[in-house]
Amino acid sequence: MGKDSVKVEGIDFTGVLQTLGMQQSTGTLRVDGQDDSHYFIYLERGRIVGADAFPKRVDERLGNILVIQGHLNRDQLLNAIKLQKATKRKLGQVLVRYGFVSPEVVEEALKRQIMRIFFKLYTTPIKKYVFDSAEELEEENRMIPPIPVENFLLEIATILDELPLIKKDIPREDMVFEVSPDFDPSRIEIIGPEGESGDSPYKLTSLEYHILNLVDGVTPVERILMTSSYDEFQSLKALWNLLKKGIIQPTKEEEEILEALQKAETVRERSWKLVLAASAAIVLLSLLGLFLSRLHPFYTYFKDFTQYFLFK
Repeated sequence: MGKDSVKVEGIDFTGVLQTLGMQQSTGTLRVDGQDDSHYFIYLERGRIVGADAFPKRVDERLGNILVIQGHLNRDQLLNAIKLQKATKRKLGQVLVRYGFVSPEVVEEALKRQIMRIFFKLYTTPIKKYVFDSAEELEEENRMIPPIPVENFLLEIATILDELPLIKKDIPREDMVFEVSPDFDPSRIEIIGPEGESGDSPYKLTSLEYHILNLVDGVTPVERILMTSSYDEFQSLKALWNLLKKGIIQPTKEEEEILEALQKAETVRERSWKLVLAASAAIVLLSLLGLFLSRLHPFYTYFKDFTQYFLFK
């Protein structure tokens, strides 16, 4: 750890970010996960300007996402990667500099990836934080226009409030959904760009309609979220809304997997209940023994009985 490095202990991720934001810090916050993952948050005067992750780097995911979304083809991506190695620049900088895509496309894709990193940081057990302060941030670490820490935290807070409910119905990103056979697409009515669309299965927002068109019985949730033109969490929530309305359903294979998981969970719950019941019975017998110890002549009989039952 260098002389300008500070190991942060005793506060959670939100507290660390809030402190760095209030102090208008410049430098790199390194977060080490207990699963040997490493995350890097780049701050400039207390505002977030970039983030990266290892072993899955933003650059690696950025190129694939832009291909999936149709902004690049595979040949263009390979050429951009060659230029990246030659110039030692970030992939996003190369893509813009050599005219593969517009700055706006790269900025939006990077912002989504950075939000994904923040989401991971809230769902991954953290081992330690280390902040390396700097007079000035390196240019390659300025990935997006500066965003105040408070804005990021507010957005993340909204996600964390709703995510547990969504995860109950969509627990894995490799799940596959299909359109329900009873759903009639000809009756769809688009009621607005985003927001809530109510309980009617045929009244959809344009976001929900967009996600519905990506559900094909083959594509997993993770790829749908990557392909979507919208923010990843918004897309996941829209998918969840479609599921709640009965417009989509897990494929037959997914139903079998979910059923097996539910059975395993039921067995675990029953095992725990048996253990708790046995523990409670032993405690009650012990307390009863203490109570009856004062009631001679029953004490001798009960003492012999409990000793036999508990220690035979």
